[in-house]
Amino acid sequence: MAELATAALETAAERVTETVCEFGSRQINYVFKYRSYMKKLKEQVKELEIRREDVKEAVEMAERQGEQIYNEVTEWLKSVEEFMERVAKLVDEEDKAKKRCFKGLCPDLIKRYRLSKEAEEVAEAGAKVLEQGKFSRISHPPLLRRTESIFVGKEYEHFDSRESNFQEIMDALKDSTVNMIGVHGMGGVGKTTLVKKVSWKAKEDKLFDEVVIAEVTQTPDLKKIQADIAGQLGMVFRDQESPFGRADQLRQGLKKSKRILVIVDNIWKKLDLKDVGIPLSYDNKGSMTEHRKESNDEQERCAILLTTRTLAVLNQMKTQKNISVEPLATNDARSLFGKIVGDLSEKHSIAAEIVEKCAGLPLAITAIANALKGKSDYVWKDALHQLKSYNHRCVPEMDNTLYSTIELSYKLLNSEEAKWILLLCALYNDTHVAHFLFRGMGLGFFENVYSVNDGRNRIKSLIDYLRDSCLLLKGNNNEMVKMHDVVHTVVVSIAKEKYMFHIPDVEGIEEVLMNRMYKDSIAISLSNKDIHGLPERVECPKLKLFTYDIKKDLCLRIPNHFFEGMKELKVLELNGVHLLPPPPSFVCLTNLKRLFLWDCSLGDITMLGELRKLETLEFLSCDFEQLPERFKQLTGLKLLQLRDCPKLKVIPPNVIASLYRLEELYIINSFDRWEVEGQNNASLAELKELPQLNTLCMHISNVQMIQQDFIPVNLEKYKVHIGDIWDWSYEYETSRTLRLKFNGSSHMRYGIKILIEKAKYLYLDQLDGVKDILWELDREGFPELKHLSVQNSSEILYIVNAIECIHSDDAFPILESMFLINLGHMEKICYGLDNEKSFSQLKILKVADCDNLKYLFSSSMAKNLPLLEEIDVTNCKTLKKIFGEESEDHADENKKVCKIEFKQLHSIVLQGLPQLIRFGLEIGEVDTVLN
Repeated sequence: MAELATAALETAAERVTETVCEFGSRQINYVFKYRSYMKKLKEQVKELEIRREDVKEAVEMAERQGEQIYNEVTEWLKSVEEFMERVAKLVDEEDKAKKRCFKGLCPDLIKRYRLSKEAEEVAEAGAKVLEQGKFSRISHPPLLRRTESIFVGKEYEHFDSRESNFQEIMDALKDSTVNMIGVHGMGGVGKTTLVKKVSWKAKEDKLFDEVVIAEVTQTPDLKKIQADIAGQLGMVFRDQESPFGRADQLRQGLKKSKRILVIVDNIWKKLDLKDVGIPLSYDNKGSMTEHRKESNDEQERCAILLTTRTLAVLNQMKTQKNISVEPLATNDARSLFGKIVGDLSEKHSIAAEIVEKCAGLPLAITAIANALKGKSDYVWKDALHQLKSYNHRCVPEMDNTLYSTIELSYKLLNSEEAKWILLLCALYNDTHVAHFLFRGMGLGFFENVYSVNDGRNRIKSLIDYLRDSCLLLKGNNNEMVKMHDVVHTVVVSIAKEKYMFHIPDVEGIEEVLMNRMYKDSIAISLSNKDIHGLPERVECPKLKLFTYDIKKDLCLRIPNHFFEGMKELKVLELNGVHLLPPPPSFVCLTNLKRLFLWDCSLGDITMLGELRKLETLEFLSCDFEQLPERFKQLTGLKLLQLRDCPKLKVIPPNVIASLYRLEELYIINSFDRWEVEGQNNASLAELKELPQLNTLCMHISNVQMIQQDFIPVNLEKYKVHIGDIWDWSYEYETSRTLRLKFNGSSHMRYGIKILIEKAKYLYLDQLDGVKDILWELDREGFPELKHLSVQNSSEILYIVNAIECIHSDDAFPILESMFLINLGHMEKICYGLDNEKSFSQLKILKVADCDNLKYLFSSSMAKNLPLLEEIDVTNCKTLKKIFGEESEDHADENKKVCKIEFKQLHSIVLQGLPQLIRFGLEIGEVDTVLN
């Protein structure tokens, strides 16, 4: 035992000796190898700086696209700044460590020891920060701000006969054992409106954290359903995601909410929710699925609410609770009708009969009531007569009464133009308003309309009229046209009687088009996923409109003689076809007024120059290289769009100048080789030769291309991007928007200045040489500007310097939002400005990375800002107050104006402001974020 004890003591002594030696050696290394430790740290810093700049660049790009930066990215950038400050202090200590003790005879070993040890610790911390800076995603699209308009809230029409349905659904949602609920009832009975009201109430009562709604329709589009749900959750699918991958990503996104209600509206047949990505709470056998097993917390729940027309579909979906929605009771139906048409004292009896014929269907009641509102007695009597004479041409699965009421609503439209547009809507449901504008103009539907602008006003007026007549749906996006399925079915039937046909996916399209029933067609909309070929020639001598959407990746070739039997054609739209080259029969289309080509293989398009009656010509995602000289013949052209055609490199000189009737020109992500001298390519100066041009949308990649004034005299609307590539959003509607990025203000005298002065939305980037925005860019005070964004311009000192500017008019009188980002030398936003209307409409103010700014506005300017809603100030190192004094002479100003109230102010974000001491004025109750 003694020997064992002795051996153990010897082993322990050896380990202690080794540990002490290692420790001593390490401490000695700290003293004599401090340069090595500092070198390693500096290498770490350099690597971290590179990573930080990469992340900052990605953040700036994301912010320009309107996306929101993830908190972990923002926090990481802050941690990098804190780390850099720690390194800076250490470098300062290194300089001290180089000094020597005892009159320079001996190095300061203690300082070197401390420096080396801290350098090692800081380097380890830096390695952790660097590792944390590896992000898979920097940002995400802004989350949808949910409002009552998304669902159906307080404006919901209350019906006594609906109360039991409403309460039944609410009770089911409160029952944690019920996770799939079905609502069924005939078309037009009000199922969607009811469940939207339920969703709003469920959200208001906090039964669920999230509520999302997806519409399925008769032909389910899995990708669209997934995108609708993801958009409401603020999710973005990864690039080239497979349907299964999207479903999995959506499922994970939905699971992040502990309590979520998913409404799947308008199901026509069994839908596999797993394929969509909706996590089921119960499997087909009624047992708990994986989602439910993940937590024992009874509050964790995914409830699914389905709507359909038939109970059979709900049985196939294995819902646990089903609610039948019946037509309105007589009293509710009469009440709804009366609220729409107004006083019924003189028409009480006939109104009662009409309501009875509407069979309690809210859709039928609202449609017929809007059609009869304000009409004479004889119109009401005739309407009742037609309703009594049931239309037996009713389509399958639809009640005769409902068909008759919708058909009558169509007949009672006061405008023939509105009727034609409605029939077009039946061929192209869920489409942009602009397409109906150009189709209507091409077909000559609009009386006394000769310009695109007048046509745009007319189509919007007609769409509003049809929405008010309840024949088109009202939605959040007024630029999209959509019809209720029931209305769509009826109007499609009416369109067929007018020889207007939508031919969806059918087999043997060659035989179908050769069918005699289509010979007298005036409009054909053809969409098919599996067309393998077209007939060599189609005889449709009366055909005015032909659209062909192949909806698949492989381009289909059009036979050479295909168009020879369509010589009256006025509107032609082709999507995904092979025109390399265009078929010779194109020359037969001498009456063509609209040509729209999307995702088509083209090549040489010289032949299109023979279509001399063309008024609107659009190329979207087409792969041709040159606009031919022969396009000079298209002198009737009113609109030309070249979008996403990156191969387009040549537009010969004077081709654009020859289109002297051109009213709107869109060149987006396409041609950008404007010739300065005008020798080999078109020059910007040609735009000046277009007297009718009032709308311009284009990108000028280099400011040096602007050698003279290129702005047409009648330009009213524009979206012009000058400088590096900017992101584009596809839209026909443009306001006066200028995005400008260049170095040096010497070019301001050319064309650009006119665009700046007329702009409503102005984005300025890298304005080297500009110190005072107002004085140097628009001395009139930007009277029409609504949004101003200025960034990355180090020489700017003021937005407004009223001391230097002799012009006394108000500055920015209607400006609603202002973003000032990375203006490192800006001293003041406003200097010496006290005009009453200046900035008086400002609602949103965002300031970031303006390190020389002491305050945002002077106290005397505060009274000009009664509409302020949001203030966001970030990373301004010397900012001390939000409102401050312009000089010592105004020291008592704050006391004079401290009673000013900001009644609209509801959000204040203040972060990264190390010297902030006070707001500067008294403020009421606001939501404040302080970091």
